[in-house]
Amino acid sequence: MIKTKTAFIIFLLLSTIIFPYYILVLSINSDFFNSIIPGWNTTIIPVRLISNLVKFIILSIVSFYYWKLSKTSNEIKLKKFIIHLALTIPAVVVAKLNLYELVPLNLNDSDIILSQIKKVVYINMLLNILFFIGQILFWIFYIKLQRTRIVIEK
Repeated sequence: MIKTKTAFIIFLLLSTIIFPYYILVLSINSDFFNSIIPGWNTTIIPVRLISNLVKFIILSIVSFYYWKLSKTSNEIKLKKFIIHLALTIPAVVVAKLNLYELVPLNLNDSDIILSQIKKVVYINMLLNILFFIGQILFWIFYIKLQRTRIVIEK
């Protein structure tokens, strides 16, 4: 068993790690909302920024529900928490790393470059899928816990 406050603190820490701090620079930059061509927004927001923002929002919601859970329950099963954490951490770590720097690119052959880019994309897709599976499992666990609590109270 693990204390729910510990789980809340861990997921709050993960959500602060994954927060895309670069968005603050973009919002302060006055040129962010302006366009070179009138009527067109030519500013391109990086996909990593949007991905990290979505993960941050999801982890913030999960942290809120861990906090809410800490108000009603003192402990949760360690196995379920470890599974949730193990499915979440890789996506948080990769969100802060640039996988393209870790994969050596061979600039002499375009087919090899494409296959290496595909590897990075597949790794990101797999880790994002695992991240969302972890969050879905948390919601299933949370809903079952709330249902059993309602049945016990009746």
